[in-house]
Amino acid sequence: MKDNNELLVRKDIIDLALLQYDKPYIWSKHGPESFDCAGLIWYIFNEVLDIDLYDRGIGLSTTTQLMTSYYGLLKLYNEYSDNKNLSSINTGDIVFFHNQSLKSNLPQDNNKYPGHCGIYLSDGKFIHASKKLGRVVISNFHNNDYWKRVLVATKDIASDTKILIKK
Repeated sequence: MKDNNELLVRKDIIDLALLQYDKPYIWSKHGPESFDCAGLIWYIFNEVLDIDLYDRGIGLSTTTQLMTSYYGLLKLYNEYSDNKNLSSINTGDIVFFHNQSLKSNLPQDNNKYPGHCGIYLSDGKFIHASKKLGRVVISNFHNNDYWKRVLVATKDIASDTKILIKK
């Protein structure tokens, strides 16, 4: 069961994320006027929890730095599986994707690590800064099999006790 503090954090994450809807996508931007995908996530968690989500993260891209950072609880999905259970994703969790599914693309240096991320809202929907659409948008796992196919991990920051103690 989630405590009140965690529920408030999740609400704040979603409220701030939704305020970014339709803002422009610009590569390497961390807001508040424009974002790339990792910049949107970094901005929201920095504003809500006053943390640097790149802290101690490893990897070449900012997306993989978010995924491997010191904060949060990481859950990995088998990318080759067509039966990904989305019921364990919580509102406010970060969702990570490969730009291209490894099912149809041999692993190469440019796609063996997650290259895209967003924030899970609820009911299969998530918000993300889309390079293809040029803005912050809401997408849905249920309306587009692509997103479910390329989902590789989620990260729960809001229930990380070392963060909630600070709040």
